[in-house]
Amino acid sequence: MICYNCTKEIDNTDNYCRFCGAGQGSHIAWYYKMWGVWILLFIIGPFCLWFLYKSPYQNKIVKIINAVLITLISIIFCYKFYVAVKEITDLYSGLLSGSLF
Repeated sequence: MICYNCTKEIDNTDNYCRFCGAGQGSHIAWYYKMWGVWILLFIIGPFCLWFLYKSPYQNKIVKIINAVLITLISIIFCYKFYVAVKEITDLYSGLLSGSLF
């Protein structure tokens, strides 16, 4: 068996890699599972793509589809955030200039 993290050969009975310490099989950390990656999206944003990339659970096609979805969600969130900040700054500028009254 090969470690998904360091790609060195380990025994089939090892729960953890003896070279890098990464969990194997059912001992892989929660943030490499698909639901963990999606939770991380709402915590650290698009930086969760690193955990998706390193995940041993998904094949390449599933990783690409999820990466595209995460990227689109991140772009939409950034755009919505930009619009909200722009509206707040326009409102604040209007209050300062007295044009709203």
